[in-house]
Amino acid sequence: MEKKAVTLQDFLNKVEESKVKKVRITQIEVVDFGLMEFVRPREGVLLDYLNEVVKAIDKTTEKTYEEEKKDDLEILETEDNSKKDINLKTEKSNEKIDMKLLVKASGKLVYSSCPLMRAKEVREQFKGIEPYDIPIELLGINKVMDLAQKLSDIFDGIKTQKTVNEAVKN
Repeated sequence: MEKKAVTLQDFLNKVEESKVKKVRITQIEVVDFGLMEFVRPREGVLLDYLNEVVKAIDKTTEKTYEEEKKDDLEILETEDNSKKDINLKTEKSNEKIDMKLLVKASGKLVYSSCPLMRAKEVREQFKGIEPYDIPIELLGINKVMDLAQKLSDIFDGIKTQKTVNEAVKN
C-alpha cells in the first residue's frame, strides 16, 4: 500500500488539532491563597525549567572495576584457562542537590505562569527583589517547588523535553 503525502491543508489541520489539545489555562488550589489561575508559559520557559531541574537534581553514579587480588580468596579462570586473581570493586559517588538552582527555576516557572504575580501592583509591593523571587517570597520555598512541578506536569513539560531530545537525536 502506497502512503499518501501530507497536503498543506492536512498539515494545517494537524497544527490546529495540536494547539487545541494543549492545556492553555489551569486553576490550582494554593494554600493560604485559594484557587489561582495559571497560564501556559512559552515552551522556552518550560524547557528552561526542565533544564535547570536536571542540572540541580541529585545524581548517584556507580562505577565497577576489576582489581587484582592480593590474597587467594577468589581465583577465576580466564578464557585461555589460565588463572587470575581479581577482585571486583564498586565505588559510589553522590552529587549534591543545588537547591538554589532548583528554587530559582521553580520561582521563574511559577512567576511566568501566574498573571496575578506579574500584576503591576504586586511587583510594586516587591520592588526590592527580583520578579522571579516574588513567588518564593509569597509562598515559601517548598510550596513554590511543589507548584512548579504541578505546572510542569499540567503543561506537559516532560513531554516537551522528550520531544526536543528526540528532535536533537534525529
